[in-house]
Amino acid sequence: MAFAPRAKVEETVRGWFGKGFDPAGPSVLARALALAADLAITLPSASGSTAIDRMLRQRRPQPGEEDAYDSLRRIRFRLLRITGEASDGSLLLDDMADGGTVRLYDDIIPVLPGLMLAMRLCPIPVTDGFIAVSAVTPLDDSTLAVAQPFIRSGGKGLSNPHRCAEAIYRHVLRHGGLEVPGITDISERLDAAGDFPYGPEDSDLDALAFSWVEGEPTADELALARRMTDAESIIEAVSTGAFARHCGRDDLATGYRKLASVMMETVQRRARSGWGGRVVSLDAVAAEIDRAAAAGECPPVVREWFDDLRRQVRVSSAGSHHDADLNRLIQRIQALRAKTVDQGCTEEEALAAAEKVAELLDRYGLSLSELDLRRQACEGVGIETDRRRTGPIDECVPAVAAYFDCRTWIEKTATGFVRHVFFGLPADVEAAHYLYDLIEIAFATETRHFKTGAVYADLESGERRSGTNSFQIGLAHGIACKLHSMREEREAAMVRSSGRDLVPIKASVVDDELDSLGINFTVKGSRARRTVLSDAYEAGSEAAQRFDIHPGLNHRRGRRPER
Repeated sequence: MAFAPRAKVEETVRGWFGKGFDPAGPSVLARALALAADLAITLPSASGSTAIDRMLRQRRPQPGEEDAYDSLRRIRFRLLRITGEASDGSLLLDDMADGGTVRLYDDIIPVLPGLMLAMRLCPIPVTDGFIAVSAVTPLDDSTLAVAQPFIRSGGKGLSNPHRCAEAIYRHVLRHGGLEVPGITDISERLDAAGDFPYGPEDSDLDALAFSWVEGEPTADELALARRMTDAESIIEAVSTGAFARHCGRDDLATGYRKLASVMMETVQRRARSGWGGRVVSLDAVAAEIDRAAAAGECPPVVREWFDDLRRQVRVSSAGSHHDADLNRLIQRIQALRAKTVDQGCTEEEALAAAEKVAELLDRYGLSLSELDLRRQACEGVGIETDRRRTGPIDECVPAVAAYFDCRTWIEKTATGFVRHVFFGLPADVEAAHYLYDLIEIAFATETRHFKTGAVYADLESGERRSGTNSFQIGLAHGIACKLHSMREEREAAMVRSSGRDLVPIKASVVDDELDSLGINFTVKGSRARRTVLSDAYEAGSEAAQRFDIHPGLNHRRGRRPER
């Protein structure tokens, strides 16, 4: 019923008891609700899926359960007549619509040859037997007459099993039907129907929720919850929690709420990280819940639960910093980036700018205590490229990230383009973005210069593309080596001047925040060695070495340092 349109249950019961009909006591109303629920579970949606289909899509089978899942998909409504009892104690019945024989395993239905029954049957895997999975309705002559129009001639089964069941149920409730002890008296089974049907063995999601009922989540459990985070899992946690509350299991409802909160927080953290890999927004989750509620696939209370949890989950968005000095630092880096990117730059100017920004970062970082550093919330920035394959400039990215104490990873966008992500403390991420842009411009500047030089002119026309690529590979390797050397000098200078090393503190903060994202990274092996044209590669290496990293930013608009 967690996957059935509950609003349809109420609508069906109102229809049966409409036009002045008053059910004779609560037992009739209880039976009406049970029969309407039976219809709701098997009611096809506009797409043809039933509540059973939706449940099976969400609750993936464990090894060995595939046959059981296939059986649930083959549940059918049937009209049957008892013929006797088999030697193994099963009940033998004839199908009145298709003429077949059915072997039913059920310890409630009495052996009364000739008794006609309507029920839903589920086949038992790897046998010729069935079990009843719905209310069992005895048929008298008047009820059989209601079902008769749905029986197709020639033993071809029922023309519309769902409509047939609805007609039988309506007739029995409004006009009475055959009473059979143990079948029509369902009060004991109704009392048990409120039991929560899921257990920790059903899925990892259920196991976590049950575990969190009493104690606090362990580190491993939190990591698992974050790795599981997606729209489907959030909706399942919220809807199952609401269902647990409906069943009177407030303890389990609390466990599912904790789980949903962790997942929703993870979604917000991923959005702040700049990660682009299938990031789902909470707005999109809310829209999916609204769609399911409108289609009758979940009750409106699920959206109420979701909104309540969302109000409690607060993760500051990227760029929302409360430190005035940090805001000024970020604004200064952004201003430098806008100015230098607008002017263009050579490689020398790019790395001189990097050194200047690093000096600003270190001065700010050394002014903070370790506690102040750890209070900063990490964030990320995604840098889109217009390339579907990696190129020489991408080999600079790890060095850029390391120079500014960031983590980096590479993604493919939905359209297949390469995308880099820098993740770290806010000012460090802004600085890494700045330096990447400068290196990108420097690549263009140095490549144009290479194409006007003697090495390029001496290449055959068929070699010039390879020559340009070789030059850029040499340039990338040279820049990466320079950044590595600059980083070592910077760390040594920091320790000498202050006695502090910020790198381990920042690394700890960033690693802790990455753990909270629940993202699975894949580390690829080293690439095969590339074949390059040696002269062009050396020209690129020389371009990377042809500057002094100490002068700093001292050029004006329109002016370029002499070579």
